[in-house]
Amino acid sequence: MLDSNGSFDNPFFQDKKIVKIDCKWKGQEYSKDAFGFTHAEYVCSFILKENPEAEIVLVPIVRKNKKSTVLDMIEGIELLIEEQVDIINMSMGDEYKYHKEIEEVCRAATEKGILIVAAYSNQQVEATYPASFPFVMGIRCLDIENPLQVFQYDGIGKDVIFSSKFFSLYHLGIPKFYQGNSFGCAVITGYLSNYEDEYEQAILQFTLNTLNHYYPYQTLKQKQCYFLTNRIEEPLEQRFIREVTRTERCDTFESGMEKLRNIKTAEQYPVLFIDHNNYQEICEYKERIRVYAMENPKTEIILRYPLFNMVERLDFQKKTNRNLNQFTV
Repeated sequence: MLDSNGSFDNPFFQDKKIVKIDCKWKGQEYSKDAFGFTHAEYVCSFILKENPEAEIVLVPIVRKNKKSTVLDMIEGIELLIEEQVDIINMSMGDEYKYHKEIEEVCRAATEKGILIVAAYSNQQVEATYPASFPFVMGIRCLDIENPLQVFQYDGIGKDVIFSSKFFSLYHLGIPKFYQGNSFGCAVITGYLSNYEDEYEQAILQFTLNTLNHYYPYQTLKQKQCYFLTNRIEEPLEQRFIREVTRTERCDTFESGMEKLRNIKTAEQYPVLFIDHNNYQEICEYKERIRVYAMENPKTEIILRYPLFNMVERLDFQKKTNRNLNQFTV
């Protein structure tokens, strides 16, 4: 991928495979934002959330001022072609001018079987290169009020269009949303990196699936709910429980997970709602939640934050014919 530099010292990146090939960009300076992350760290995190086994080759061509030259972009792509990567993720592009050289090097990559996934500009511009090239998978985000689908893909123009600009930073320990086409781009790159060559089929598989629909949270008011939270005392959380759900019983996450070992507790409530805002902590319970969901087919499982990635949810659905519901992907 072509992006900025970064230190990758967040616990999320432990045991992950990120190789920097910096060549002429060695020691590329970078700036961290208010949350303490660089742009590349965000992008890599979204890719690795969707595929923890992915191997990322990072060419840090983006400078501290968040810009890079056309020459850097071309040389960066050439370097990734030499590295024989499968996918090139580009959360950038030229929105001012068409350059024949960019088209040529992108074509050369495509002809070698490399998929280019590129973000459109976040500004209203006529075109962004390479995202606007017909042989590149371009990613853009809209802000649709009350969207039904997470994203659309027609398979013709090769564009993937997210219905919201906002993406969850939950996996980085920040239970907030951040906006930008580059994050949508990274989500798609990460998802597709699980599939060898069958990219169009993989995108269509998710697009046409019920998992591509936002959970209709308005229906929670009609269902008896067992609510587990790691911040039971917080006024904002209590307000959420009151206003969004019809909670019959609320427990701390740990004690609730213990009580669920009892069949009677499990059968009592048609909905189990899990609201745990610390990704690193809840990760230890991931398998237990999945097993619980498999053993209790009548219980609807809903997670407020995106604990499971797209492939994990697709696999679960294939095995059980049911969904692990999340408010977001």
